[in-house]
Amino acid sequence: MQQAEDQHGVQADLVIVDQDQPRRRIYFLSGFDPRGASFYYRLFSEQVRQLKRRSGRRLQVGHRRGQQVDRLLSRWQVREHGALGLDFCFLHWDDIARAHWPKSPLVLLWDGIGIYAWYLLGGGYWKMRRWSQRVALCGLYPTLFVGMVAVVLTLGCALLAVVAAAWQLPALVLHGLQLALVVLGCWQAWRLAEALGVVWLFRSIRFTHRLGQARDGDLRGRVAELAERILSLEQQDPAAQVWLAGHSSGSFVMAMLAAELRRQGADQQLAGRLRLLSLGQNLANLAVHGKARGFHADLALLAQEPRLPWLDVTSRDDYLCFAAVDPYQSCGVPRPGTGAYPELRLIPLAQRQGLTSLGALLSHQFDLHFEYLRTAAPERSGGFDLIEELLAP
Repeated sequence: MQQAEDQHGVQADLVIVDQDQPRRRIYFLSGFDPRGASFYYRLFSEQVRQLKRRSGRRLQVGHRRGQQVDRLLSRWQVREHGALGLDFCFLHWDDIARAHWPKSPLVLLWDGIGIYAWYLLGGGYWKMRRWSQRVALCGLYPTLFVGMVAVVLTLGCALLAVVAAAWQLPALVLHGLQLALVVLGCWQAWRLAEALGVVWLFRSIRFTHRLGQARDGDLRGRVAELAERILSLEQQDPAAQVWLAGHSSGSFVMAMLAAELRRQGADQQLAGRLRLLSLGQNLANLAVHGKARGFHADLALLAQEPRLPWLDVTSRDDYLCFAAVDPYQSCGVPRPGTGAYPELRLIPLAQRQGLTSLGALLSHQFDLHFEYLRTAAPERSGGFDLIEELLAP
């Protein structure tokens, strides 16, 4: 065991391992998340340790020997009894997320005017509601929060006016108190919104909206680079099985990447080895935009034969995903041929965290959305455990 520093400057205890051919390699795309590989390395390592404690399996997580900083992917591996079982490749688009991560509340408020004009007056809400009332309501969450703050501040200013009249305070004093209330109230509201995940949610909505307006050039360019990198790695160091997985907003990046791999010849190079996995997908959030024609073309290409095996895992407890919704129907993309595609699997997430009331479920939505990436005891897993699936023989 030695101390090392990852490409994001985070110190971590790493087991340095030799390179040999992995049984399974997963290319993972996170959601709209600026935290990058270091966060997901810590999350993944902790889940492997939990599985190790629960099962008694001799599992070891570490980076491969001689790994260089790579702007496109970060790799770590899992060994069992000395044999390399899993090569985990975190695909970087977190830098693009950071580039679209405005910190100013004024920027977000200004952009919110146009976004919610489309959502409430341009039909966005009703398009979402057709497929998931919960997702549609989550889309309203930021504007409802802002509305609630505005009402509270208005009532507070009105109460100050009543008190000032009763005490016969000068108008200048009243206006100063009201200004102080608004400034302090907005600051506290911002802190609360960040703590509750409201700001994070709106940043994600803003980014997806911009993609839907065909402002996706930087992401498209990255997807093409990632496809070239994957094909190069699989040519130099092929794995027996190759998984492409996307979580949350990473699900539509996964679909874009899978289509680009097809365009670059993956059907021949990775024939019989490549499969897709979407976790908590929200494909329709992007596809409802009429200008998202490139994404529609990606989905149509994936539906052509020979189809890649695709498992879509969602939960009705997760209000940020389209639970058990056929992505082709929700996206309005024709699907040639017969048979269901992808395979839809519903799992119970609330029981994994012991959430038994509606209030507890609502207050844990942000954390629950990451539950797909965690391990759980068999009696709580609901028939799906990502970590066990990845490390299965």
